[in-house]
Amino acid sequence: MSPPQLALLLEEPKGDFVVRQKEIQTPPPGEVLIKIHAAALNPGEWKVHRSGALIESYPAMLGTDTAGEVEAVGEGVTKFKKGDRVLGSGFFTLDRGAYQQYSLIPAVFLAKLPDTLSYDEGATLPMAFVTAAKGLLAAEPFGAGLNPSFEWPTTQHSGETALVIGGSTSVGQLVIQVLKLLGFTNIVAYASKKHHAFLTELGATQCVDRAAVSLDALADLIPSAHIVYDCVAADEGFAASKIVRSDGCAITVDIVSERSDAAKEVGKGKKFVAVFAVSFLPGGHGEVGEMLWPLFGKLLEQGLIKPNRFEILPGGLKAVAGGLDKLARDEVSGVKLVVHPQETVL
Repeated sequence: MSPPQLALLLEEPKGDFVVRQKEIQTPPPGEVLIKIHAAALNPGEWKVHRSGALIESYPAMLGTDTAGEVEAVGEGVTKFKKGDRVLGSGFFTLDRGAYQQYSLIPAVFLAKLPDTLSYDEGATLPMAFVTAAKGLLAAEPFGAGLNPSFEWPTTQHSGETALVIGGSTSVGQLVIQVLKLLGFTNIVAYASKKHHAFLTELGATQCVDRAAVSLDALADLIPSAHIVYDCVAADEGFAASKIVRSDGCAITVDIVSERSDAAKEVGKGKKFVAVFAVSFLPGGHGEVGEMLWPLFGKLLEQGLIKPNRFEILPGGLKAVAGGLDKLARDEVSGVKLVVHPQETVL
């Protein structure tokens, strides 16, 4: 039997995070065991922790953004081998959570990490890219349907306008990049002024300072857009839905049904999509993920996707709780928080 690993667990609903020893899993058919070198924190995780949403049983584990090396592969896995550098998307279960030193991920939700990117950079990308690409490319009800086959290169949207609310968020940065790859002529980023230069480098053609212009006033600057992507899920973000033209689409990362209904009302019947990036769900989410991840791998290999900027939290898994608290207090801007599970000590 292999020696135990260290993992960050929630032993009861809304309880404290604790580091415990945990058995290292053996990959079943079709899955890969990853030695995690970097895991990134996501804003939604503090909400999951405090609400218990998406957690079916305890002890439980959070964490979805993973980068590391292949430790072992299950039967039938041919695309990856031991030692490969990879990044992948996990889920809130003991086997698949990112807040441990070794985790299982289905091979279909993995991509090879180019040598040009560090593990820290790789960890910033999975959930952000999946959220951005799924919302823009996938067919309804999962996305706006701009490229439902996920083939690349794809149809270009020359002359089109897109508005990205929360352009400096992790998802916003990837939305801007995917819109650029789609050939949108006008990509408007709504974000703090301090991030404007960086967002322009990513592909934004116009930046609007959120401190100077309210969301309600955006319609005066941008009377019509093919795409409005709300990456912050703020209540007032629904006001921007009216900017979407009749044949366009409003997209939000907010999956709370009541707020989605409010957005639909503001949009007056226009196409509206609430994006749930996790692929470990029934109802077609997994099938969309299986089409999306090969595209992700191609774009990474070609150097067409830039990682988020990041901040490393020292202390390994023990730093996660404090990092999630910072996210809950809205004290993080323009960067992903990253931890190194292998540095954890009891």
